[in-house]
Amino acid sequence: MNSFLNLAGIQFDIEWEDKEKNFSKLRNLFNQIKFQDGLVVLPETFSTGFTMKSEKFGEEQNSESESFLIEMAKKTGNLVGGSWIEKNNSGKPFNTFSIARPSGFISNRYRKIHPFSLVGEDKEFTAGNENQIFEWNGFKISMLICYDLRFPEIFRRTSGQTDLYLVIANWPDIRITHWLSLLKARAIENQAYVLGINRIGNAGKKNPLYHSGFSVLYDMNGNEKILERDKEDILFERLSLRTLKEYREFLPFLKDKRRDLF
Repeated sequence: MNSFLNLAGIQFDIEWEDKEKNFSKLRNLFNQIKFQDGLVVLPETFSTGFTMKSEKFGEEQNSESESFLIEMAKKTGNLVGGSWIEKNNSGKPFNTFSIARPSGFISNRYRKIHPFSLVGEDKEFTAGNENQIFEWNGFKISMLICYDLRFPEIFRRTSGQTDLYLVIANWPDIRITHWLSLLKARAIENQAYVLGINRIGNAGKKNPLYHSGFSVLYDMNGNEKILERDKEDILFERLSLRTLKEYREFLPFLKDKRRDLF
């Protein structure tokens, strides 16, 4: 086994509630991606920012935001993922993390399980209830969104089955030490790669909330590759499945997990 995965995470300043400006900005950033058959990841609510106007900015499946993900997947020849606001015919919209395939369709949708009640996301969005794992280049990959990071049990559900956790976020600077500490812990305790992709810039017009970025990749040993704060940039890395498997064989901690508890 010698599988590799080329990875890119785009850290950018999301224009507040302006889809077209965000699509335009991202098209320019996508020009920097030269590999194919890899994975490109965008922050949470990449097209609107983390607005609570879920009904106003909600979209049907395969509408503007998912169409943009598909456009970039076809253009670059990679999987492309990010979250957006999905209409819900039976309640409030979902915060949905979608994966677009280069062949031109959405293969996976993960709906955020833990809405962030501190800012009222639980009032404006419906919580999901299912984990999502997909496979690409031999890697088994799990999808999570922002506040999910504070709940290790959702990671534990798929530990041993997941080689790479994707955590996309609008995580504010005021709690950035939590972001870095929790991502690192999730990588070490689950013996997996963890990619955290965050936004930069101010969110909101009234009492704007500052985001500094610090998008980061942690490996299973807690080693990091991290982007500079306050900078629109792309985190590039090439992951090795063999390295991960050999590490798990050398330190087989996951075999002692209590399956009756998780």
